Amino acid sequence: MIILLDSGVLDLLCYPIDDKSLAEDKKIKIKQCLNWFYSLLAKGVYICTSQISDYEVRREFIRINSKGLENLDNFKQEKIIDFLPLTTEVMEKSAENWAKIRNINLPTADNKNIDADMIILAQWSLLKEENQGQEILIATTNVKHLKIIAQDNAQEWEKIKY
Repeated sequence: MIILLDSGVLDLLCYPIDDKSLAEDKKIKIKQCLNWFYSLLAKGVYICTSQISDYEVRREFIRINSKGLENLDNFKQEKIIDFLPLTTEVMEKSAENWAKIRNINLPTADNKNIDADMIILAQWSLLKEENQGQEILIATTNVKHLKIIAQDNAQEWEKIKY
């Protein structure tokens, strides 16, 4: 099994649990997500994310001067999570996805927005092509836009069991 994390899940995994400003329900959600994540790793699940998710999470951690940046860097440096690069192939597939969605009148973001969901979907599609016969899921905190193309392969992270 391969799990591609979106930025919402990556944020939960990296957010510092000791942040004094965190509400108790957010702390609980972070702990649950970390337990889920390490459980999957212990079972040999390959976990990756997109470099676009790194960008989305990193820019906010830098903006708010969060210790979460250290956690993000650790996941990357220790190769706990594989960060998939934004290649020409990925970006071309993203553009195709974006146009396909627009042509059926289901826009997922403003026309001038880069639309990171389309990039994540492109990487999911390419992972499927490269790993035929293997289950490849997108773990997310919001399935709405990802389900348009990935259908049941995009799931709320809590629902993914292995």
